[in-house]
Amino acid sequence: MNIKTIALTGLVSSTLLLTGCGGGGGGSTPVQSTPVTAIDGFDMTQGTADTKLGATYIQEILTEDGFSTSVSTMYSRIDLTGLEGAHSAGWTGKGETITVMDTDSFTGNGYHGKYVSDIAKFVAPGVGDSMNKFVLSDVLTDSSKNTTTIASDVITTSAGYTPFAVAANGTLASNLDDLVRDMESSNALVTVAAQHSNWTGTGSGDRDYEGNGGYSSCPVSGTMTVANCNSWAIDNLDSGNVIYVGEVDSSNIIPDWSNQAGDTHKNQFLVTSSDAITVASNDAPSGNSFAAPRVAGAGALVRHKFANLTGSQTATVLLHTADDLGVAGVDSVYGHGKLNVGAALAPVGNLH
Repeated sequence: MNIKTIALTGLVSSTLLLTGCGGGGGGSTPVQSTPVTAIDGFDMTQGTADTKLGATYIQEILTEDGFSTSVSTMYSRIDLTGLEGAHSAGWTGKGETITVMDTDSFTGNGYHGKYVSDIAKFVAPGVGDSMNKFVLSDVLTDSSKNTTTIASDVITTSAGYTPFAVAANGTLASNLDDLVRDMESSNALVTVAAQHSNWTGTGSGDRDYEGNGGYSSCPVSGTMTVANCNSWAIDNLDSGNVIYVGEVDSSNIIPDWSNQAGDTHKNQFLVTSSDAITVASNDAPSGNSFAAPRVAGAGALVRHKFANLTGSQTATVLLHTADDLGVAGVDSVYGHGKLNVGAALAPVGNLH
């Protein structure tokens, strides 16, 4: 299968737009987080490990999809601290369900939805067929599909609507409100690409966009944050089970197209790598769209190991076990820091 890395810049459909650009940030050396043993009131009782190792699943996926690469290469491309060890210990996401809402098809080369869902599947390969896949425009134009999302253990999206599209369509606006309500009231972990939504202008380059996707609060220059430049945040998706996901390159620098956390959402924000993991990938950041499903997969692993956790508690574990970046502690650039799967799944300390 000849799969090519897609360019996120300028990916737009008629009403649904893929968000994918926003603020820079200085790199720093990560500080190891303190894993958890007991978070106030959290039941960290372990579930049953998968008897099939994650590496075995990944090899089967590679074979089925016709990838001409190795399992070790895929772990390198996924680039999540502790992932291979988690898979070797039998924490694969088995028994969990992930819902992916994206912009387009989940089958065939070159489709954004396929890349996003594949990444979540590589991180949590035990999920297998327990993955719901929806084109977001279908969800928002068909109210009967809204409630489908709340049955999942993890929901992830790397897409959003522009304000003018919502304002011009009362049904769309109502369904969007319902969807946000359903996600916030669900027991799912919700991971959202933190990229900004400046895709409807006529400018060119990373940040030269006229109109700012309809967001008057989102600057063409200067710091872009989740609160000002992300469609889901502007639609008030901000409950305790939600994580906004930024991306960093190999030097832990946030690319220009990724939003920074900002003060409003710094307690709901972390970063991770975002290679598209196709046969053409090169370990370089490819867009927030490919960072969010990594956190979704990690959430499935946490819920597999600690099956009694709620969606909000799962979010807390992932956030508070992230490796600190930037200014010490939770900050307005990196939020809680960089995702660390091993720390989230290896409780040895205390977290408050």
